[in-house]
Amino acid sequence: MVDSAPVPGSRAGSAIPRISGLNAEERKSVERLLKSPNQLAQTLQEVAFTNKWCKKDKPYSGVWLARGTGYPIVGRFFIKQIGLDKVEGFVEQESRAKIFGKCNKDWFDLNVQWSNGDLTHVGVAYNPESKDAKQLQGRMNPIRTSLKFPYVHYRLIPGTSEYDEDFGNKGSLNKYVIDAKAKDLYDKLLNNIYAVSELYECISFKRLADLFSMDVKSAESLAQCLLKCGQVTGAVDQEDQMVIFQKQKEALKKFNAQVREICVLVQGAYDAILKEHPSRKKRSKKYKKSGGSSSKREKAAAAAAGTNNAGPGPTEKNRGGNSSSNGATSNAKNGCNASNVDDNKGKNNAKKEMMETE
Repeated sequence: MVDSAPVPGSRAGSAIPRISGLNAEERKSVERLLKSPNQLAQTLQEVAFTNKWCKKDKPYSGVWLARGTGYPIVGRFFIKQIGLDKVEGFVEQESRAKIFGKCNKDWFDLNVQWSNGDLTHVGVAYNPESKDAKQLQGRMNPIRTSLKFPYVHYRLIPGTSEYDEDFGNKGSLNKYVIDAKAKDLYDKLLNNIYAVSELYECISFKRLADLFSMDVKSAESLAQCLLKCGQVTGAVDQEDQMVIFQKQKEALKKFNAQVREICVLVQGAYDAILKEHPSRKKRSKKYKKSGGSSSKREKAAAAAAGTNNAGPGPTEKNRGGNSSSNGATSNAKNGCNASNVDDNKGKNNAKKEMMETE
């Protein structure tokens, strides 16, 4: 298995991402965490989200663990504060439920739109007698790690466009906090997989194990957990034993487009030449067939060498016959040459006599 070459032009204008190997203690910790891969993937997702969105001036941003007196306030709420008074997010996974709402310094309300059509108003107090709903009833505690609120849930009746109302419930969201020492390890793993995705389009399990300073089997399991957490987009190919990163970099797209453009231009030039000079196509075929081109002089020399190197006849008798015939031919040639010399001498003498007479 050959890893792809580093992506050209990745993160243009910045340093090459750094990949840090794990020390012995960190490897043991990872091996222990890999015994519960789903839990590890969830923790990595929480750390990645926290690193990206949690800021000191955005107290609502973070991962919140939900508890409610009724359905469906349970699980993890991933909330990000946009500006001063807006919040967005999702529950567990973006495909499950989306969150949107508003907030101020100490009060908030959220709407949760579930994938099955249900709707939950969080931080909204509802009076069934007056049919009044009061917004911004959710309250944030002074230390900013707990949200308490009433909520109303509207359950969509299957096969209809009507809802069942479930009101009078109360719930809370408690901000997820991770131990600082454990977070350092998770940050290292997240940074490594991000750096690898920036440098490679695909990478073998063996190469990944070398970069992470761990065994191949652990590297494969860890790659699956890191891809699940959403830090990078990719897939694990079990058959080819490699990780394929699906997100193509803009620099790589530009590079590929330039290569394609050059190839088109070269092919166009080649076609134009053949159209203008059709004989070159025959020459190129002849060249391929003979295995190369050679000048007339080289061909004549090769032919002469072939004649001189011709093998002897099958018997000594034939050799003698050939020798006799060659000798007769040689004598005949010599006789002709001698007569030609005599004729030339006679012509020269006649010319001399004419000049003297004049």
